[in-house]
Amino acid sequence: MNSPRISVITPYRDASLYLGAAIASVEAQSFADWELLLVDDGSIDDSRMIADARAAADPRIRSFSNAPNGRSGAAGARNFALKQAAGEYVAFLDADDIFLPDKLAHQSAKLDAFPDVAMVYGPTHWWYPDDPALDWIENVGPEALYDAPYLLDEIVLLLHGHVPCICAVMMRKSIVCDRGGFEDQFRLYEDQTLWVKVFSSEKILIDAVVTAQYRQHGSSVSAISVREGEYDRMGPHPARSAFLDWAETYLRDHALYRASSRSAMRRARAALSGKYAALKVRDWTAILAYRSRRMRRGLLRRLQGSR
Repeated sequence: MNSPRISVITPYRDASLYLGAAIASVEAQSFADWELLLVDDGSIDDSRMIADARAAADPRIRSFSNAPNGRSGAAGARNFALKQAAGEYVAFLDADDIFLPDKLAHQSAKLDAFPDVAMVYGPTHWWYPDDPALDWIENVGPEALYDAPYLLDEIVLLLHGHVPCICAVMMRKSIVCDRGGFEDQFRLYEDQTLWVKVFSSEKILIDAVVTAQYRQHGSSVSAISVREGEYDRMGPHPARSAFLDWAETYLRDHALYRASSRSAMRRARAALSGKYAALKVRDWTAILAYRSRRMRRGLLRRLQGSR
C-alpha cells in the first residue's frame, strides 16, 4: 500500500459535540489521497468511541490515544501524531473546526508548484454557528511569497496582520519534523511556536483562498483563557509575554536572531508592557514608517470609496 500524500492531524479532548463534523469535512475532500490521524488526549466523554467507529469504517482514518503520556495538550498530541504520519504534506484540523471541500487539493497543488516553499496558508473563515451575523473572514492580502524572517517580524512579533490559524495551513512534514514540531509546554501559542521556527528560516507562500472554518464557541481553549484573563486577542496578556520570552531564546540559540527580528522583538515587548524607553532610533523609524504606510492605505481606500 502506497503512503498517502497528505496526513491530516486532529487532536481532541472531550470533543464529542464537534468531532464527527470535523471528520466528515476530511472525508468530503475532493482530494482523496489522505490519511486522518485522530489523537485522544485524555477524553472522558464519547469522543474516543466516535473516533474508533470512524476509523473502523474508513481505512484512511487511524485512531490513537495519547493517554500513556497523560494529558499533554494539543501540542503534545500533534507531536505524537507527527511520529505516526506517513504523508509528504501535513495539515492540522482541530476537533471543533472544519475543512472546506477543496482544502487539501488546493494547498497541496500550491506546495507542488512551489517546491522551495515550506508552508502555505490563507485566510480563515471565523465561524459563529450560533450567531452567523458575527462571521468574518481574515484579509491576508493577495498571493505572495515571503522570505525569512519577514513574516516572523511583521506577523508573529509585531502583529501587523493576522497570524495564521492552524486549520488554514499546510506544510511539508519533513520541515515540521526537522524543526522539532510544536513546543508542548505551551497551552496557548503552541501553534505559533512552530510558526517562529519556520518563519525564521524558510520561504512561505500566502494564498488568498479560504480553506477552513474556525468555529467560535464558549468551551474552546481560547474562549476559556479569555474569561480567565490569561489571553486577550486584542491586547496585552500574560501568555504572550511567556511566548515572546521563548521566541527570543529560540532565535538566539539557533543563530536566527537577525537585526530586523531584534528590532521587532523590542517593539513587541514595548507594546506589551507600555514601556518604550528601551527602543532604539531604528525602532522608532520602523514604527513611523509602518504608521505612514497605514495612513496612506487608509487615505487610498477613502479616495477610492468616494469615486
